[in-house]
Amino acid sequence: MKTNNLFPHGWKPLGWILLSICIPLGSWLLMSEESFPLSAEVTIPWSFSEGQPGLEDAFDGVSKKDGTASLQLIDELLALGVIAGLMLVGFARLRNEDERTAQMRLEALQWALYGNTAILVLCILLVHGISFINVMIYNMFTPLLIFVLRFHWLIWQESRELKRQEGGEVAL
Repeated sequence: MKTNNLFPHGWKPLGWILLSICIPLGSWLLMSEESFPLSAEVTIPWSFSEGQPGLEDAFDGVSKKDGTASLQLIDELLALGVIAGLMLVGFARLRNEDERTAQMRLEALQWALYGNTAILVLCILLVHGISFINVMIYNMFTPLLIFVLRFHWLIWQESRELKRQEGGEVAL
């Protein structure tokens, strides 16, 4: 089967490594009040925010000096790592890629869209105020996360069923 739009199979371990590093560090960063110990600061011109109502408030806690702002980008880098890891894990070819696998990918994508929409609707109804920003931050990751979980669940079920059939048991 021709699968032009998938990453090579060898990239999947890189995705798992990225996830195993970025998810714990990102979770720690979100839950703790401390700054990340090894984070580098980036200096950007502060003049872009002049005349933009409310934009100055968005950068509370950012150190402003000499017309520049100093930002720590570790949370952005960790978010990019999680997204890249989920993409590599979810969209890397399997060793035996066939039509059944393509069907499972499609089903997992459909579940991810439905699940993400249901979660988002519930959060819109139940979460209000500034906490909704956190909901939107987590919402960036839920479609890929649901897809990866569902797709690997389907693969696991399929392999379990094949092992059962090879063992001579008849599945009812």
